[in-house]
Amino acid sequence: MRFFHIADLHFGKMLHNEPLIEKDQPFWVEQFLKTVDQYQPDAVVMSGDIYDRRIPTPEAIKLFDHLLSELAARDRYVFIIPGNHDSDIRLSFAGGLLSSRKIYIAGELRRDLMHVTVPGNGNGPDVTFWLMPFLFPRLVADRRVLDNPEVTSYDAAARAMLGAQDVDFTACNVLLAHQNVLSNGRTPEHSGSESIVGGLGEIDVSAFDGFDYVALGHIHNAQPVGRETVRYAGCPLYYDFSELERRKDLTMVTVHAKGEVEVQAVEIPLLHTLRQVSGTLEELLEKGNEIQDRERYHIQAVLRDRHVPPRAMEQLQAVFGSSLVNVKREYLPTENRSGEKEQGSSGELTMEQQFDRFYQETQDALLDEDQEAMIRMIIEQQSRSGETVSDAKQVPEADTEELIQMLLARTGEKA
Repeated sequence: MRFFHIADLHFGKMLHNEPLIEKDQPFWVEQFLKTVDQYQPDAVVMSGDIYDRRIPTPEAIKLFDHLLSELAARDRYVFIIPGNHDSDIRLSFAGGLLSSRKIYIAGELRRDLMHVTVPGNGNGPDVTFWLMPFLFPRLVADRRVLDNPEVTSYDAAARAMLGAQDVDFTACNVLLAHQNVLSNGRTPEHSGSESIVGGLGEIDVSAFDGFDYVALGHIHNAQPVGRETVRYAGCPLYYDFSELERRKDLTMVTVHAKGEVEVQAVEIPLLHTLRQVSGTLEELLEKGNEIQDRERYHIQAVLRDRHVPPRAMEQLQAVFGSSLVNVKREYLPTENRSGEKEQGSSGELTMEQQFDRFYQETQDALLDEDQEAMIRMIIEQQSRSGETVSDAKQVPEADTEELIQMLLARTGEKA
């Protein structure tokens, strides 16, 4: 019995300002279908976060519909659970009809988890797939599910939910789950493209003892947890530059017999991979001109100048073209009027640098030298508020709003 394990498709996701739904995600879907044709898996499991938003865009819905239609045409079993980014009701729409085409989508959490046994047909053992949607303790505790108010943690919720199922552990069983799973308190390696999970929703991997394979979603870096057969598939594309050094292979699982499970990584072509270049503006422009195949990459430029020269963004975009999806400012220590370092060894940022970072994250642009000068004037005015100083040094408090409006106006001009 062979199946593909995928998760965290996030159809509709943006990489900074690059809409991946236009080219990258459709390209991946077509390559995935070619891989299905090549390896002929019996089933495909999708462990949550099909969409990037609970209300997906029409383009994301259309792409997912295309994927399901093609898998149905190939007569494959398909098992899908909602993740924390999905609306379980929207995702499971027409689920009853789809099940007649071997497509099974778990909707709202219920006491009895959806489960389907796929016959081996002489090519391996029968395997039962158990579909557990993303769960919250209060949902499990609800009277419509387990009616157990003592369930207050994610770990207890998972154990209670699985304990309520009639699982024959002498047979082969695969569980689909979309949770934050730890092994002996050790957290999996996270990615910058995930929702904030931190220490929330932790479930120890021992809650899944007895299952031959656990197909996890939620964490975007592909990796095992505790044992080789409890795995995160990872997201199929690069959704953040923290994933720069990670591979985006497809996870193929073969169940030979009870307790005999083989996991393989299958390479799948991507339309773009990531590339990062660093340096001063002059160095970045030089490196950009040296890249011959830039259309293969989504590029992030890390600017290491102490100040951003005027028209820096225009110059970078002219060299890197549409491949440039983000410019990141790396802050270097600067000296104040006393000759002391404003950014200490602790890495703390000055107020100016904090504003610069906030501006970059919200506007996806960098402040140039003129804009930085305005910010310094505003900070100076606020820091001297209430002091008795000479008129030459005082920035009138009433001018603060005017300075901000000037900054916004200049930003509009540059756009």
